[in-house]
Amino acid sequence: MMSLNATRSDAQSSLGIIWAYRFDPEGVPTLIERTTVPEVTPDTGFVWIHLDLVHSRAKDWITQQPWLPAAAEDMFVSPESHQRLDHSSGLVWGVSHDLVRDVAADSDMVGPLYWIVGERLLLTGRREALQSIRLAADALSRGETVESPVLLFELIIEYIIDDVARAVVRLMDETDDVEDQVLADSFDDAPARVGAVRRMAVRLHRQLGGLHLLFRRFSETNSGRKSPDEVKAAAARLLQRIDGLHHDVQSVQDRARLLQDEMSARTASQTNRQLYVLSILTALFMPATFITGLFGINVKGLPWMEHDLGALFVAVTCLGAALLTLVMLRRRGVIGG
Repeated sequence: MMSLNATRSDAQSSLGIIWAYRFDPEGVPTLIERTTVPEVTPDTGFVWIHLDLVHSRAKDWITQQPWLPAAAEDMFVSPESHQRLDHSSGLVWGVSHDLVRDVAADSDMVGPLYWIVGERLLLTGRREALQSIRLAADALSRGETVESPVLLFELIIEYIIDDVARAVVRLMDETDDVEDQVLADSFDDAPARVGAVRRMAVRLHRQLGGLHLLFRRFSETNSGRKSPDEVKAAAARLLQRIDGLHHDVQSVQDRARLLQDEMSARTASQTNRQLYVLSILTALFMPATFITGLFGINVKGLPWMEHDLGALFVAVTCLGAALLTLVMLRRRGVIGG
């Protein structure tokens, strides 16, 4: 009996609904009680329903909605997570990438956000806790008003863009630090840091590139199918922000690539200098090595074998040969003056 009462007291959880907000005509949000299953087509205002797509009943609830186009339904229940956007005359649906929410630190992991925008409905779903969704819910809890589902969707995407912007700023600061380190010829962990910057920049570039491509096609392409004009206008506004940020990410990528080239050039230069010194030392000691090898053979007829100062004469000969080699190298320009 207690479990049945608990189920009735939380009807939303039984359907995989994380939360649901109802907005009045002025855009004032109200959190719908857990005992109530929200209506997807309210008479006034609009609703935002957020689903946990790990929950099997959330997928069942999606498939039971007769107003959903088959393509939108397939997108929500499909495990595919690449970014996409599609539309009908009254709905726009798609997948966007967002940072996975981490309460301990800034996360670099990305998760898919599934969404459907209608005239009186914003339906979102996720498999992992996402940063932009939580920020949007926090803003509503503080009393922020949103007048339409399109504006709420735009707010969520803006939070995604803001997260990317903060990540780009961190990458720029990291790139500046590594650049100072490289210019000071103190490599240490610089290659690993530049590699991490490039990996993060590539991920952000892909994320923004996907958003840019989807919104540009949607806002600029005139297809035979009619689409909601308000969503098109929001896509055009978001596209302007994405374009500027996309350029910043490309700049970070270019700087990181140049730093890697600079480190490779400096490392090669250091290696060449070391090989140069080693080659000079080898050339200087080669005659001495030959002489000591010659006097080391056990045969008769070698000079100074019976002389008391024979060892000294051999040492002087080795030194003279090394000096002669040094003079010849200097005359040929191999060693600078």
